[in-house]
Amino acid sequence: MRALFLLLILANLMFFAYAQVAGEGANIESRIAALQISPERIRLLGPGGGPAAEAARQAGQSIPPVLAPKAPVACLEWSNLGGPDVARAENDLGKLGVEPARIERVVADADGYWVHMPPVENKAEIDRKIGELKALGVQEFFVVQEAGEWRNAISLGIFRSDEAANVFLASLRQRGVRSAVMSRREKLLKQVVFYVREPGNALVEKLAEVQRNYPGTAIKAAPCPPASAPPKG
Repeated sequence: MRALFLLLILANLMFFAYAQVAGEGANIESRIAALQISPERIRLLGPGGGPAAEAARQAGQSIPPVLAPKAPVACLEWSNLGGPDVARAENDLGKLGVEPARIERVVADADGYWVHMPPVENKAEIDRKIGELKALGVQEFFVVQEAGEWRNAISLGIFRSDEAANVFLASLRQRGVRSAVMSRREKLLKQVVFYVREPGNALVEKLAEVQRNYPGTAIKAAPCPPASAPPKG
């Protein structure tokens, strides 16, 4: 009798354990099913996608298209051009076959280096200085006539770099011009910069060759300047 009682208890325990394992297995299967990806529930979100866009569609509102950002336009910058070099450079660009529509010309005031003889008090002193310059073989100069602190100064040369100005000043000293000096002046020069839009490799190589004939100028890649507004009327 005691043995039968023990068998019943063991059978109940086995049944309880089986029920627990079976229930846990069912829960695991349901969790796995919930984690699985259902292809029919997948929606790809393109331009104008997302919950906000879906709500706008349901409300009958139009969804503006998403535009790809524009790639910046690249230019080749040719700078430090001035005087007669400007027309010569423009002519060389034409010889290379660059269409005028692809060339932007920008004029700006630039700092310069002035080689000159300081102002004198009267015309007699000016005449004496001019006579000395001519005797030393210096023929290119002019007397500043405008009113102001530089009136009656004698200009001998204007340069874009201090290096070029110092070389010229040294050559004057070798000739015997002792009173000439060099000073930096703001906005002394008009400088022209050419921008060539979207140059190919071949054009860049040709421009690099041409630029060697223009000492003191420089070429480099740079952002293009804003397009000029069309004339009104």
